[in-house]
Amino acid sequence: MGNLGNMNDCDLVLITGANRGLGLGFVHYYLKQGLNVIACTRDIDNSLDLNLLAREYNSNLVIHELDISQENSITRLGKKVEHLQFNIVINNAGVCTEENLGNWTSKNFESIFKVNTIGVALFSQTILPCIKPNGKLINMSSGMGSIALNLNPELGLDAYAMSKAALNIFSRRLASKKQCENIIVVAMSPGWVKTDMGGNEAPVTIVEAILNLGIVIDKLSLKESGKFLSVDGEELPW
Repeated sequence: MGNLGNMNDCDLVLITGANRGLGLGFVHYYLKQGLNVIACTRDIDNSLDLNLLAREYNSNLVIHELDISQENSITRLGKKVEHLQFNIVINNAGVCTEENLGNWTSKNFESIFKVNTIGVALFSQTILPCIKPNGKLINMSSGMGSIALNLNPELGLDAYAMSKAALNIFSRRLASKKQCENIIVVAMSPGWVKTDMGGNEAPVTIVEAILNLGIVIDKLSLKESGKFLSVDGEELPW
């Protein structure tokens, strides 16, 4: 949906998992900042809020289908955007399901890793040639991915935590690979936010979290590349 040919690629952002939660929050944020946005979602027809924004912002927002767990979907999107150059790419798409010790299944571990880690790695590989020098690749991680913090070990979020820890090392290794090209790669934790995943008990709204994340992303430089950062820009322990 939308026409890529009408977009000004001088100030262009791509966001995955953009149909709800933090992803949709990022879309709102960057459109209000005056940037052009490519929003990726698995199901365009059912992404009602995105479609409303597309009508409001017209040519400044383009929606594309992307299932980050499917390599052919990643390849299709890569071909559609290969002529563009992005300032910011936000790997926001992710999944989280709870499965307690004693009931672990390979299906659950595999499905979570396929999206949160493998999908992000393959999508990053595809999109990196489209990121400008001094551009930024943001991998949305979680404090659950910190081995040192070991948050909430009593919860059945072990597969999720493991997938985010793997995402963190991927982010650090990728940052080292792309440093010579002046591409900034960071893993960021948004904290505990009122989303479908975070629940209503979370202390921070999506708007509040996105505002803080946006400020941090805007200020990122190569000296932060390869780091694991909090919503406030503080370095988190691995």
